[in-house]
Amino acid sequence: MTVVATEKGLLIACALRKELKALRKRLQLKCRFLVTGVGSRKTATSLENCFRSERPDFLVFTGTAGQLDPSLEIGEVILPEEWCFQDGLCFPADGELVAGLRQQGWEVSGRGLTVSTPVLRAKSRLSLHQKSGALICDMESAGALEVARRYQIPSVAPKIVSDTASSGVRAFWTEFDSNIDRLADYLARLIRCL
Repeated sequence: MTVVATEKGLLIACALRKELKALRKRLQLKCRFLVTGVGSRKTATSLENCFRSERPDFLVFTGTAGQLDPSLEIGEVILPEEWCFQDGLCFPADGELVAGLRQQGWEVSGRGLTVSTPVLRAKSRLSLHQKSGALICDMESAGALEVARRYQIPSVAPKIVSDTASSGVRAFWTEFDSNIDRLADYLARLIRCL
């Protein structure tokens, strides 16, 4: 298993400044943090620029995601085995890391879906889940894993369910603090296992 020798070699990235600011405060790690911006193109460009200037040993791309699988609830953290674009192109989390995490009892499974626009309607969420098999969706993670793979940087992309088909996006704001608390706790435990 690849090991992050020090926090210094770790890069934690999120699409939104609000997510990253809250995680940085809660995690209090001596690692690098990066806001990539919303969308896979902005994320890819931000990560490429970052990797060129100072290559990290490991990337955790994290933050919030919308529910696609109707069985998931707000506040669940999902660590997909792969993230895919809607065209079917998929990028797996680092295989060695996944194997090591599974040996330690972590659940790494399923698929995340990176979409080009927010998925707001319940019917659209269910349709995407049925077509792709994806559990959750965001607008960046497949792009982040694609760039990390190109630069041969071990990476994972755990996300917390911030909104569901029944809650709508208003839950993103009303549940934000409690979701970030849960995500920060999850990430702190995850990072200790790397």
